[in-house]
Amino acid sequence: MKFGRIKRQHGRVGGLDKILDRIVKNCPHVSRIVPGRIKVRRGKTPPSFKVQYPTDAGLKCLFTGTGTVQEVFLICSDSTAAKQWLIDQEIVER
Repeated sequence: MKFGRIKRQHGRVGGLDKILDRIVKNCPHVSRIVPGRIKVRRGKTPPSFKVQYPTDAGLKCLFTGTGTVQEVFLICSDSTAAKQWLIDQEIVER
């Protein structure tokens, strides 16, 4: 089940859709986004989007919301350029 270039089969943490839509519409290096599993955790941290590490297909990222963490996989043609784009757009911190 996918609509456009973001897989919609799995649930997504609140606030994540806005970030993913911005990435898939504006980043020329990202061809597809696959949200992963959601984990519940303790604590109340502000929402953040972080690049965890590069994979064979692109980048593995983590979105941290209030009491939850969700994996997000960005399928990229150039993972280094995609990471730099995310930093330049202030979606992730350096």
